[in-house]
Amino acid sequence: MTRANLNSFIFSHLIHPPTYHSLISHIIEKDPKSPNLIVCGDFNGGPECGAVKYIEEGFISPDFIEDGEPVTSKLKESPLSLPLLDAMNVPEIQRKDKNPPPPTLVVPELISLLVEIDESLSEEDRKTAYENPCLSKDAKERLERIYRRYATFSSSSSEQQTTDDATTMNISDVERWLIDINGRVGRGSEFRNAAKEMGWVEPVDVEDEALSDGESKGGGGAKKEKARIVLPQDGILSLEGFVNVYESELREGKFWGIAHDLAVMGEALPDAGVFESRYDRMYCSASLHPFAVLDTVSTVPCPNKSEPSDHLPIAASFVPR
Repeated sequence: MTRANLNSFIFSHLIHPPTYHSLISHIIEKDPKSPNLIVCGDFNGGPECGAVKYIEEGFISPDFIEDGEPVTSKLKESPLSLPLLDAMNVPEIQRKDKNPPPPTLVVPELISLLVEIDESLSEEDRKTAYENPCLSKDAKERLERIYRRYATFSSSSSEQQTTDDATTMNISDVERWLIDINGRVGRGSEFRNAAKEMGWVEPVDVEDEALSDGESKGGGGAKKEKARIVLPQDGILSLEGFVNVYESELREGKFWGIAHDLAVMGEALPDAGVFESRYDRMYCSASLHPFAVLDTVSTVPCPNKSEPSDHLPIAASFVPR
């Protein structure tokens, strides 16, 4: 059995032919192309995501686009003789009223509040807008109000002002903001992206120094140390840069992180209902038969008093065919 937490970035590193070949080579099977294999985990996406397509169809090609980019640069095919079966949705599983498997992710709806979508666009153009999302007008207005509350530095003089709309966020303001949303300075993607917006760049001589050091020690090569990201002491985080930080969060799909930050900073989003999708899945090879499955359902956003996680658990029992 293999378990994974997948997204489009690591998809090509975890679910690709060499991985299956390596797995199969360590398992003694009568038919290596049809092993007794179970794959389960959080796929970080619904039926439209690349990982699901690859497992259910047995291949994925360069023309498949996810998050605005091709998932793979060349055709990738599963080494298994048949695609894996969706254990929670095989025909033998009979649910009341013949309902499909229930969603495993039941959370507050945020996409409609955070992503700018032109209602006049065609369905295809709307799909593109979701692949390359931009913050909604309302979200940007909230961020601007937040920015004005944090910004105390006037670039026109050395004095700080708290009422002038021309004020910007200096390092002290940025640190206050980061402590509010992350608990401390130095953690989180907001910190890393803010540092870059303020002018931090990775030192160009880090790799050269590492190579030189390696050569001086016999040419064995030294492992390159990742440069430590810091907030530039004299750096300024502009309103545009502040919004860019959250545009980056949006493109990485961190809707819940953005909603958390907005709430902490006094701009909680309104209730827009519930988002439901089946992110957690369980698959098996054709040599196995799902004998029974366990559904967990919730009609209210998770986590809650009954469910401690935002993902609902799934379970299944298997027997050889």
